[in-house]
Amino acid sequence: MTSNSSLTFWRNAILASAAFLVAAPFGAVADEATETVVVTGTRIPRPEFDLPSPTMTVGSEQIEHSGTVDLGDYLKQIPALVGSLGNFQTTGYNTPASNDGSSLGGLNLLDLRNLGYVRTLVLIDGHRTIGESTGSSAVDVNSIPLTLIDRVEVATGGASAIYGADGVSGVVNFILKHNLEGIRTRVQAGTSEDGGGSKFLTAISVGHNFDDDKGNVTATFEGTYQDHLFFTQRRFTRVGGIQYFVTNPDNPDGSNPNLPANIPTADVQFEFSAPTGAINSDITNSFDPNFLGNGQPYILGIDVGNASRIGSSGMPYANDLQGDFQPLTRREIAQVDATYDFSRYLNVNAEFRYAHVDTKSASFAPFDDFTVILPDNAFLPANVKSAILAGGAGFGVLSEDYLAIRNKERVDRNTYRLVLEGKGDLPGPDFLDLFKWDLSYVYGQTDVDDVNVGNRVSDRFYAALDSVIDPATGKPTCRSNLNPAAVPPDLSLIDNLFGFPIFGPIFGDLVSVGPGNYPQTFTPGPNSGCVPFNPFGPDAASKAARAFVTADTHTFGVLMQHVVTGYVSADIPVFKSWGFAGPLSLVAGGEYRKEMSASNPDALTQSDDAWISGLQGVRGEFDVYEFFGEASLPILQDMEFAKELSIDGAVRTSHYSTAGDSTSWKFGGLYSPIEGLKFRATDAVAVRAPNIGELFAPNQQLFAFVTDPCDATQINLGTQFRLANCVALITPLNPLFDPGVTNLTTGVTTPILVGGNTDLRAETARTLTYGIVIQPPGMGLSLSLDWYDVKITNAIQALSGQTIANECVDLSTLDNPFCAQITRTPSGGFPGSIIEIQAQEINVASFQTSGIDLTLDYTADTVDWFGENDGTISFHIIGNWLNRLSFVSLPDEAPVEGAGTLGGGFDGTPAPKWQTNVDIVWRNDGWTVDYNIDWYSHVLRTSLQTLKDQPNVFAKQFLFIPDRFVQGVQVGYDFSTGWNVYAGVDNLFYQKPAIGESAYPVDPIGRFFYVGVKSNLDFNDIGL
Repeated sequence: MTSNSSLTFWRNAILASAAFLVAAPFGAVADEATETVVVTGTRIPRPEFDLPSPTMTVGSEQIEHSGTVDLGDYLKQIPALVGSLGNFQTTGYNTPASNDGSSLGGLNLLDLRNLGYVRTLVLIDGHRTIGESTGSSAVDVNSIPLTLIDRVEVATGGASAIYGADGVSGVVNFILKHNLEGIRTRVQAGTSEDGGGSKFLTAISVGHNFDDDKGNVTATFEGTYQDHLFFTQRRFTRVGGIQYFVTNPDNPDGSNPNLPANIPTADVQFEFSAPTGAINSDITNSFDPNFLGNGQPYILGIDVGNASRIGSSGMPYANDLQGDFQPLTRREIAQVDATYDFSRYLNVNAEFRYAHVDTKSASFAPFDDFTVILPDNAFLPANVKSAILAGGAGFGVLSEDYLAIRNKERVDRNTYRLVLEGKGDLPGPDFLDLFKWDLSYVYGQTDVDDVNVGNRVSDRFYAALDSVIDPATGKPTCRSNLNPAAVPPDLSLIDNLFGFPIFGPIFGDLVSVGPGNYPQTFTPGPNSGCVPFNPFGPDAASKAARAFVTADTHTFGVLMQHVVTGYVSADIPVFKSWGFAGPLSLVAGGEYRKEMSASNPDALTQSDDAWISGLQGVRGEFDVYEFFGEASLPILQDMEFAKELSIDGAVRTSHYSTAGDSTSWKFGGLYSPIEGLKFRATDAVAVRAPNIGELFAPNQQLFAFVTDPCDATQINLGTQFRLANCVALITPLNPLFDPGVTNLTTGVTTPILVGGNTDLRAETARTLTYGIVIQPPGMGLSLSLDWYDVKITNAIQALSGQTIANECVDLSTLDNPFCAQITRTPSGGFPGSIIEIQAQEINVASFQTSGIDLTLDYTADTVDWFGENDGTISFHIIGNWLNRLSFVSLPDEAPVEGAGTLGGGFDGTPAPKWQTNVDIVWRNDGWTVDYNIDWYSHVLRTSLQTLKDQPNVFAKQFLFIPDRFVQGVQVGYDFSTGWNVYAGVDNLFYQKPAIGESAYPVDPIGRFFYVGVKSNLDFNDIGL
């Protein structure tokens, strides 16, 4: 579907739906009042469409009809949550790390409004729950029992005043089913059309009432299994199938406006690598490789910049830049809850949940762009050895991505949660009505074992790489087995050739270990266990060699949470006698919360002697005392042009042991001039204190590819300030710097130092919402449209290395905090190039987003439409128009607009401007058919600034990533009392990822089939 037709489709679909519903007969639903759902976006319960603050609700039936076993991936269909991180964003090559070094691998994290998952507060039954990533309160929603969910509420205005910090963008509240009677089961299995990514679900809940229904005990077990989906399992993502965008070799500087600056190709490789290794036999002649590890000549192909080539012998992008798309995941959840009504004054309930989630995924391979290979290497082909001996250097240089020891990660998480709650009426004075109390205690703990499986150990690897032929046996062995004093060659040999420091005394260009650190983890000699490593092929190294050079390294983490909350609520009826439409409803209470988080990497991980290493432990804690109040007052009711007029408000004051005092508040009102028409508005201020990781995480080194914005290919992009700033910045370091000519991008990864910042201040969000609710009497129609505007100031963020590099030279002055975070080479091989970036958490200026949310619910009997009683049809539509999503890096700087772009979200997530999810359900005689459409509009493949600077950045047909248009259907049948069988298909018409993408606008799993059976039985049904 083209972009224009997609936009037309969305608009026409909404208009047609509205016209169709308005044209439907007014007798479509029985006259009796439709049952309402009471939501908890406030502690004063009210129906969803009667709230001044907009709240979106997704019910258990909609979740079941989706056939999902991954709650996070399903909830991304809600437009407000489109930027959330699901399986395809937190696994394999995509796996991000939080800034305390804790992996997010396998987590499903909700991100409201594309403002960052740390700003979304996740609750269960209105109570806080423990997070699963050390250093933050981010909750893995897949640790919540899927089959116990009654509904999911998304409240986006003024939620922090009700529930506390961390909800500056809103709250997602999971309401669970309680007090079950009987047995409920569900078994489901599914697989993709092209194989891989199979999913299985088994769940059983048993509940029983006792003592004349005063008490109830319910126990639930739920288990899911999800198989790997690897990039080689899809034609459109494997080598030769997936396309990447590279610099157009016919327009390398983009100066020709008649040619695109970037073109897609399935034939692109990294120059300094190859599946069998890329060898330079004489570095005095050229830095380019000239042999493959199998002895064949290395074909250089066409240079497309960033150490990449087209048509070369190098390593295909797909081998390096992809791993698992979907991790292998096992999830077991056990939950027991009990309740007992002692009297109207005392109800006690308790809940305990244990969730075990372990995920395994494969990522990129460890690599070296330059490593010295001596000519007597045991595995070196004879012709390459001869070439090295004939060369001027006397040694060869190997560049390789070691696919045989591809990085893998296993994360085991065990989460424990205990909730104790008492509530009931209070015998209050006469001037109070509905006087109630509620006191609860929540304890949560998550234990994390993050394992880097087969982590490359540097000293062992370079010892094994330095192999020779044992003269006694004629077989390969490690040089250090024969000569314990032997030290592997290091890159200072290259420095000695050229007479100035390029690398220094290190074994490989991407490690910090060198002769001075050797050995660390083993004792050289005949009994060292060293096994020679053959690098010349993805499967050339023996199993024993791979075992010697790798080790499983662990980072252990623990999070603990204590929350005590108590409040009382009451109505003051005297307000009605004073002329108000009803009593004043009040809530007053307090909360104490203590959070602790610690991560403890093992010794090898803390050292610099492994590929993934240099991570330090972090420990932090804080507590907070909070007091809150809430009020709601109906002013007018059932009057001419004033069917209803009410106001409400809330305030919460907080004292943090780390961030001091803060206050959140909200004020809202609702006005209904006539029955079926309501206007609502809220104004709210929310405050988020920095979390433990943002405050206390020590600096640690990660790596990322950073394109230097002052490079010849980039200097004419960016803002109008970039060119002058680059000249002023680079010329003192490199007097030969020539803008538009000098290449500064080295083609290797850049060390990124990430960590916390104890000087952080709390961030503040101001949220405004205005809405209209239409509920024509007797129609069964509810329609709401809400405008929202959220502005976050002093936002806490660790920007990416690329963003820091760009912002440094794109602002109006070089005297900015971003340039201070960048270290450039003062001299040497690439003077002026970036050698390190500090991505410390900082308070940036502001983020702002605004748009319109739509929610539509409608149910009708077919007899009223067609005159035939063929059951009922219901519609549930949620949509969004994103008006703005902007970032201002410093005060008085121009905002950077991200709405409608691929990386416009706070965490670099896509930000489509139009979104909708349509769910249509038909029910008749035990049959249920659910048809779902999940659509969002195209996004610009690049930033708006880049497009402005370089209109020919892509050819017109590639400028936008196409719309998402995914449809699913499920058919179910009640074949016996309490029993239902169902089958469904996701991605019915098999939409595939866009050119240049592997998981956008759809994930690569493709068309997916599933079948299941579920039951809801009374004990009498089974003879009990």
